Amino acid sequence: MSTGPDGRGISTVLDVALCLLLVSMAVATLALPAGELTGQSDRPDAAATARALDTGTVAVTYELSTEAVATEAEGTVPSGEAERVAHGTHTELLAEAAVKNVTLDGRRLSNASAGFERRIGATIENATDATGARTHVRAVWVPYPGAPTAGVATAGEAPPRGAAVAAATTTVPSGFPRVREQAHRAARRDGYAGVAGVLAAATVAGWFPPSEVRLALAGDHPVDALLERRYRRTAAALGASVDGPVDEAAPRRANARIEPLLAERFEHDLRDRFDTPAAAADAVRLGEVRVVVRTW
Repeated sequence: MSTGPDGRGISTVLDVALCLLLVSMAVATLALPAGELTGQSDRPDAAATARALDTGTVAVTYELSTEAVATEAEGTVPSGEAERVAHGTHTELLAEAAVKNVTLDGRRLSNASAGFERRIGATIENATDATGARTHVRAVWVPYPGAPTAGVATAGEAPPRGAAVAAATTTVPSGFPRVREQAHRAARRDGYAGVAGVLAAATVAGWFPPSEVRLALAGDHPVDALLERRYRRTAAALGASVDGPVDEAAPRRANARIEPLLAERFEHDLRDRFDTPAAAADAVRLGEVRVVVRTW
């Protein structure tokens, strides 16, 4: 997990809210025991592989990607100023990559996380190659299935058609609030609009946590510029502008412009997808990342 000021795991503070981290190198690669992954039979065991990836830890050194906001005037940011270390289980780090890869209506909110996913994916491939089993791992974050915003990260090649595939699913906390019960209460009170409002508030707060974001916006380059760019991309995808609040380092005002528009987007989609508001609330999974391990 990325180490944040509050010590949480896949946090919704700057590392996750910005989705800006780019892995520079893996500093540890854990080789998973072949016997543990394949079990007692010769056939690969997806459940055993999932358990091993859940427990095998790795440390990764990464740095902020400044390419998107670099200018001739700003020059190059020394690498030492941008370096960070992520550590956690293989599953946790792939889940973190999924959260960083967030899209809205298919549009990436940040382009700076591709390297992070690539390096974590390579670490997982290195860890499973020694077993002889072919492995594909896919981590997915969605507020609910089919939502207009989602994040996906993968490791390994997908199995070919016709392959005899075993699969196992695990979940990892996403760093966003677990709001299913709150969504049920809102559904009883305000129907689809209530569920959508709960989801939008929690999603925006996870993307842009005000106290941490305020410090970043008022801070040094490149973090301020990277966050500003992501704020503006998010607002543009929703048909809004946050230029004033962002320029003034006022994230609560910026969030107040984004949140109702995202709620409208969610409500329209929820009405199309679910027969009742209660069914929509049942489908909420904002607080988790689902990781599917497939072996063949």
